[in-house]
Amino acid sequence: MKDILKKALSAGSVSAMELIYDHYSGMLFSYILQFVPDRTMAGTQLVEIFSLLGPRLPAAFDSQLGVYCWLQIEARKIILEYTSQNVNGQPKVDGSLRGVGSPGIEGRRNAEGYFALLAEAPPEHQWVFQELFVYGRQKEELALQSGKDPDHISRTLRECLFIIRKNLG
Repeated sequence: MKDILKKALSAGSVSAMELIYDHYSGMLFSYILQFVPDRTMAGTQLVEIFSLLGPRLPAAFDSQLGVYCWLQIEARKIILEYTSQNVNGQPKVDGSLRGVGSPGIEGRRNAEGYFALLAEAPPEHQWVFQELFVYGRQKEELALQSGKDPDHISRTLRECLFIIRKNLG
C-alpha cells in the first residue's frame, strides 16, 4: 500500500489522500470512537484529522510503520492535543481540531497533561498507554515483552480509555 500511495503522491495526485481515506477511514473512525464516544463528533473529527494529515503524508513514507499504524499515531496526537486543550480549560469554541497537531514543546506539554489523567491508574496501564501512544508500538509486541496475550493488552488499553473519559468528566 505504501508504494501505491507514494507513487500517487509523487505524481502530484490528490487521489493519494482520497485513496487513504477510502481504504482506512472506516478503521480510523472506529479507533476515534475509543476517544470520542459521540458518533457525530467522531465523524467530524475524522474528516478534520484527514484534512490536517495532508502535509504530514510524506512522513508516513519515511516511517518504518505501516500506513494504518502511522495514521493511528498521527490521529492520537491530534486528538490528545485537542482533548488536553479542553482539559486545560481552553476549549475550542467550535469543537474543531483546527490549529492542533503541531509538533514541538507545546505538543509534549499537552501529552503530559493528558497522561496526568492516568495518574491514579495502575503502573501496567500507564506503561501500556505510553508504549502504544507515545512510541507507537504494536499490541503484539507489548504482549510478547510482558508475557501477556494481546487480548490482555487490548483490555488494558480499553480500561485506560475508560479512565481517561471518566476523568474528562
